[in-house]
Amino acid sequence: MSLKKFIFRILIFTAILSVIAFLLFSTVISKFYLPVFPFLVGFFVLTTIGIHAILVKAGGERPARFSTFYMGSITTKLFLYVIFLVIYVLVDKQNAPVFLITFFVLYLCYTVFETYSLLNDFKPQKDSLKI
Repeated sequence: MSLKKFIFRILIFTAILSVIAFLLFSTVISKFYLPVFPFLVGFFVLTTIGIHAILVKAGGERPARFSTFYMGSITTKLFLYVIFLVIYVLVDKQNAPVFLITFFVLYLCYTVFETYSLLNDFKPQKDSLKI
């Protein structure tokens, strides 16, 4: 999948996720809405696109090194996320529990999306299996 196609798909995914979040935050869990939520979504979109671009490039150039890049990207991403979480929690201790839960839910959503996309990018084509 090209990077443009991935960006299109992640924007569609983000739009769907945003509609669901809007419905939830405006009805069921309205008291838990944080004004930082749209920025949090943007943060996940940008990091997911960046990591995906690096992984696709690494997998295309040298497929044998893909697993090394994949593990490195996960480690880097987790460190980046932990730093982001610590800074936010130190700045806004009052809303920390709600922020952490929101962050975790978005992390799960975007990680599943990224993993699914990577599996589709690197799964063998049916035609390439023929001899």
